[in-house]
Amino acid sequence: MIAVGIDLGKDRHAAAIFDGCGRRLAKTAFHDNSHDGAKRLWEAVEAVSDGEVHVGMEATGNCWKPLHDFLVARGAKVSVINPIVSSASMAGDIRGRKTDKRDAEVIADLVVRGRCHGRVADAASTSPKYLVRQRGALVGMRTMMKNRLRDLLLDAFPEYPALFDDLFAPLPIALLEKYPGATALAKARRDSIAKVVAEKSRGKDADAEARRLVSAAKNSIRTAHPPAPVLSKCILSTLRTMADLDRGIADLDKAITECEPLEMAAALSKINGAGKLNPMVVAAEFGDLKRFETNPRSGEKAGMAKRMLAFAGCEPRVRESGKWQGMLKMSKRGNGHLRQALYLMANSIRQHDPFFKAVYETKKAKGKHHTVALFYVARKLLEVVCSIHKSGREYATTPPSPTAIVNLET
Repeated sequence: MIAVGIDLGKDRHAAAIFDGCGRRLAKTAFHDNSHDGAKRLWEAVEAVSDGEVHVGMEATGNCWKPLHDFLVARGAKVSVINPIVSSASMAGDIRGRKTDKRDAEVIADLVVRGRCHGRVADAASTSPKYLVRQRGALVGMRTMMKNRLRDLLLDAFPEYPALFDDLFAPLPIALLEKYPGATALAKARRDSIAKVVAEKSRGKDADAEARRLVSAAKNSIRTAHPPAPVLSKCILSTLRTMADLDRGIADLDKAITECEPLEMAAALSKINGAGKLNPMVVAAEFGDLKRFETNPRSGEKAGMAKRMLAFAGCEPRVRESGKWQGMLKMSKRGNGHLRQALYLMANSIRQHDPFFKAVYETKKAKGKHHTVALFYVARKLLEVVCSIHKSGREYATTPPSPTAIVNLET
């Protein structure tokens, strides 16, 4: 076997080539992140190869994917490993050396020692994963724009957010698009404001609401001391950006729900309150469930749910030494996108499904915090998913079993 360790970078990568006994077969060298660079790397591997080629590389952003596909197409076995694993090995260098070439050699050594167990999700799960990651990015940008709008209103119309239960409901947004500030709203005609209220609200007295809004604008501190005129342009620009992001998120939601359901998404969608979007997010982030069936080191079948929990970073982190014992906390050393989706789904299903509601209420009765209780729900959810995956049966809501709840470790 030929073991190849690759330390990836944006512009170039370092590659180390060892044999099955850990002996260096070629000088560790840099190759460009291009087709020509990949060809030169493969030529160097073929020059010393006598059979199977096993390549190890870190899951660094998205830059590993083109090279991964190039190598797989040429018959190499490629393992994409968690950077935490390789970083732990690199930290073992007592001299404190840290170079790209050294990192590549450490990864090659992991391959030789059989510690590269990473796998890559198939195309069926990778496609929706791109969509859900893009959606997450747009949602984050929309949150930033909402915070930006709040900051601008503190200067343009500080009393405005308190006039509505939800600042981002259709009515307050429509009014800001037409009257971006206290001064503009104070000067507006009441019948024009009433028309906007009638179009964007349900059941409100349009004339009374218009009078209330105009009165608040006239009494605003900013009506007596108007801000810089450019502030209105900033508010309108922020509103346009928010509208564009909302359209983009809606398009992605549609594309995600139209994807062919993954095995796990189909199972999760049977649970009351799971919805349509979160099951696809969770399934896309987990990928092929078969990779969690066995322990990569021992080959044991047990513990599938725990491995999935660790992958999401939801497992407890134990810290103790001698007589000192630290507080038990969530590790968070896993997939943050997945952890957030599990949290949101757990919060929804515990309100609609009697089994998961019982799990939540049992933990709350023991004094657990709301967030802690929700992740107990997420843990039980993964146990249910593993059971469905192994048995092939569909989920059916049943009365909660006391044994199933008591078995949750405290």
